[in-house]
Amino acid sequence: MTGDAMEDCAKKERKAGKKLHLTIRGIQTGFGEEEVTEIATTADYFHRAGKHYIFYEERTEEGHIIKNRLTIDSDRVELKKSGAGESLLRFRFGHSQPCRYHSPAGPLELMSDTKRIDFHRDKKGIRLHLDYSFYAAGMLMSEYRLTVSGRFI
Repeated sequence: MTGDAMEDCAKKERKAGKKLHLTIRGIQTGFGEEEVTEIATTADYFHRAGKHYIFYEERTEEGHIIKNRLTIDSDRVELKKSGAGESLLRFRFGHSQPCRYHSPAGPLELMSDTKRIDFHRDKKGIRLHLDYSFYAAGMLMSEYRLTVSGRFI
């Protein structure tokens, strides 16, 4: 299924999904510094054909709305961001994956190196731990630890 077809399918299935209180916490380390970011929002959650989909919005410091689709599979995670620039970040345990990230300075072509994907879902909610690094032109840019926690509403 193509990305556009998957997006259309997911839009139709949103009506049957569940709501989440979602918290996303990221720790970025690189160049001798550490930066922590955290957002809390409401999200739509769906489980279809063995994949978990989480749709949520976030607001940039400039006030722009970014729409996000987080897709979680057994050994893969994909984060698609649209709004003020398009980003597609792919993570596959033990593999390097090409990524496109829209930064304030413009688009960047990156490679992700995923060291950990740990996903759990139960009747109360979901939890995802993702540890990865980004490389540009073969050079390490930064390392990340991402935790996504959601509690069903």
